[in-house]
Amino acid sequence: MNKSITTYIASLFSLLIAMIVVVQFLRLDYGHRLIPKEAHEPKSFTTLAGEVRAVEGEPVQIYIHQNDDDLSTAVLNNFKYALDYAKLPYTSIEAEAIASIEPSPRHVLVVSGENTKSWPYEAIRSFVEKGGRLYVAGRFIDQDWADLVGVSDFGDFKDGVNGLIFEQEIFPGYVDLPQDSGLFVHSIADVKLKEEADVLISAKNEPILWQSPYGKGEVMFWNTTSLTDKNSRGLMVQTLSMLFPAFVMPQAGIKVVHLDDFPAPVPNYLNPVITKEYDLSIKEFFSEIWWKDMKQIGADYDVTYSGFLIGSYKATNEETTEQLIEKIRAPMLEYGRGLLQTNGEVGLHGFNHQPLVMGDETMDPELGYTRWKDQDAMRSAIDRVVEAFDYYLPNERIRSYVPPSNIIGQSGLEVLNEKFPKGLIVAGLYSGDATKGSYIQEFGPDPVYPNLYDFPRVSSGYNETPDDLFVVIDAVANFGLVSHFIHPDDVLDDDRSKGKGWEMMKESFEGLFQTLYAKYPHLEGLSQYDAYRKYKLYQDAQIDVAYTNDAIDINAQQLPVPSTLLVRVQPGKRLDTGTFDFGEVQPFDENGTLYQVELRDTSVRLPILEDRP
Repeated sequence: MNKSITTYIASLFSLLIAMIVVVQFLRLDYGHRLIPKEAHEPKSFTTLAGEVRAVEGEPVQIYIHQNDDDLSTAVLNNFKYALDYAKLPYTSIEAEAIASIEPSPRHVLVVSGENTKSWPYEAIRSFVEKGGRLYVAGRFIDQDWADLVGVSDFGDFKDGVNGLIFEQEIFPGYVDLPQDSGLFVHSIADVKLKEEADVLISAKNEPILWQSPYGKGEVMFWNTTSLTDKNSRGLMVQTLSMLFPAFVMPQAGIKVVHLDDFPAPVPNYLNPVITKEYDLSIKEFFSEIWWKDMKQIGADYDVTYSGFLIGSYKATNEETTEQLIEKIRAPMLEYGRGLLQTNGEVGLHGFNHQPLVMGDETMDPELGYTRWKDQDAMRSAIDRVVEAFDYYLPNERIRSYVPPSNIIGQSGLEVLNEKFPKGLIVAGLYSGDATKGSYIQEFGPDPVYPNLYDFPRVSSGYNETPDDLFVVIDAVANFGLVSHFIHPDDVLDDDRSKGKGWEMMKESFEGLFQTLYAKYPHLEGLSQYDAYRKYKLYQDAQIDVAYTNDAIDINAQQLPVPSTLLVRVQPGKRLDTGTFDFGEVQPFDENGTLYQVELRDTSVRLPILEDRP
């Protein structure tokens, strides 16, 4: 009996020791190191490849005449970016060459600025009268031009006009902007329009955009100075397309969503906002409520998340690699792997949340951030946080970076370029205030650092206002791209959440992506790295388009498969819809003039038909 008891006690003791070893084994993360997750493979893209042939017909020709005045320079530089993103070629033209442009309904002259006396009026008037198109991208006052641009009388300049009201649908999804909108702040010309002028957009009962016939041609006039803003680029492309008998606009078809500060150390204490609504700790809330809701939204509306890792929230950077590994253990095992399991990505936000800024580089002092001592300190910190990343995701590598608070100096960019020789996508802001240090970008290879690629975030937040939605839609209208970010911890702060709580924030966020999914099903949910790869394929592709009175001829090479083209035809015309050998054609707007063409072949001829009675 004593022997049995001794054996029993020894067995229990051995089992206890084994359990302690297993717990310690798991606590030290040896499990995930011995059985590492397989590498997350980037998405495979195929591209259109086939016969390269000359297209039959006449191409659209966009001629841009830029003055030296500030308004002309700002507006037309902005317009050129819009055309480049939309893969629409253009030709810059000097004043003395304008008379040589052949009048045609497929040729447009684009002008902007207040120095109208430098424009060759008679050459432009004759061009339009004989069938050409004129696109005036900004208001001016000059009675000599009144008749040509659809005005019976010019008054004085007028300020204090904000917002946009769409009198006609220009692109599906655009919303009216109220008078208190901060997006469009107009300086307009006080005008009386000719009877035949058709107002497309107004604000405060003032005409902002109109189209007017002149002879055999057409004129479109923007009565505003607000086209200097990036958030007008989609509007400019879509309204330009309305001047032609038919017009093809390629779309990148990309939707990328960033979760800043995620994964990041999550405190286990209570927060009054969360406690009141859920009676959970912060850690429990993000695990049991927030992350589950976000994954469901992603599954329902084709949203793929890219998270950006923070190692520590300390202002200092003395923590060792081992300390970082300990600090981010729970979030990396739950959320880091969770992102990869949903085809997402884990990028880098920083060792800590201090922007990579040193010396006298610009940074808003009100943010209270600590400047880095020197570039060696930056290098050391990046090495340590990358080592911590590699510990948990040994088969992955960091491909994307978001600057803390969207701020970074040239010193920080130089260090990133050095530390990531295989390439790094840097995602700052598309629009913002550079005077306070915000890193404002355009899409494409970094102009200074060869290892960096710029992929800015266009929009942010939980879709609380019409302005928020407009910014998203305008980039889709420009070139078919959504690049959006949120901060998960906004829900913890009454000010940043505007007192709404997670349920209301979730509802508005979900509503945004429900709208995008319903209206623009061609936008593909991608990780940041895959979005970069698809965008680069889109920009590098070749697409040739020519038009006749009864058809559109297209030859495309190296576009991703499938690719989406938006095709606008003039009122009274239509395209056949349905499934064809080359792909699919579907209506895209309520007016029956805009179509979505899904292209699966390099070559397509789209007949232009008379509208059904």
